[in-house]
Amino acid sequence: MPRRPDSGQLDLTDVFHRVQTEMLAQMRVGGLFEHASSMGAATEHQWLELFRRYLPLRYRATPAFIIDSTGSRSRQIDIAIFDNLYSPPLFPHDSGQHLPAESVYAVFEVKPTISRQWIRDAGEKAASVRALRRTSVGIIAGGTPRSAIRPSPILAGLLATSSVWTPSAFAENVRRSVLAVPASQRLDLGCSLEHGSFELNEKVQVSTPDESLIFFVLRLLERLREMGTAPAADLMEYGRGLRSFH
Repeated sequence: MPRRPDSGQLDLTDVFHRVQTEMLAQMRVGGLFEHASSMGAATEHQWLELFRRYLPLRYRATPAFIIDSTGSRSRQIDIAIFDNLYSPPLFPHDSGQHLPAESVYAVFEVKPTISRQWIRDAGEKAASVRALRRTSVGIIAGGTPRSAIRPSPILAGLLATSSVWTPSAFAENVRRSVLAVPASQRLDLGCSLEHGSFELNEKVQVSTPDESLIFFVLRLLERLREMGTAPAADLMEYGRGLRSFH
């Protein structure tokens, strides 16, 4: 007997499969009309919409540069997931969002395909973020003072529609490529909507192609949960060059 539309049972796997199919269809149709640069922006927009749909409200996702209290700045990041509570954007501007390093949970590069070159490039961008100085100060939560939080390692990843490898060769090449980069450039997560997702923990785990989106979303949410709350930036460190604070 078919399931009634208003029944109390929802097939979550089917929902994710449909979202994945929808994203792939939108990206493929866009590719018929867009130039390379505008197609990249459209793909980035699709991923941003996915994050806005599935991330809890404590997180936000945006293209950004990441900065620290010394004035150092990362390379441009396609999508940064950052804290929406304790470390506000310091320089929101149409020319580019600048986020304090303390607020950042994860950074992602968006490319049309996953390849060894794009894995290296995403890793180099991640390293430019991980090298930044991060401060931490205590907060008051529910009226109770809380000690400063030790910053967690920043997650990094690569998001794509496809890959340069055949489906049968995808898992082996992803494992080899992800493990080949230096530790500071390691990618924790990645998703090729067509060929599968991967996660680096103690080893590199690769999903099946039909579960690439659900694997990626659930593993990202779990990794974010494990990180807890981002540290509150010491804003006085960012303003220490101002004469008024001396």
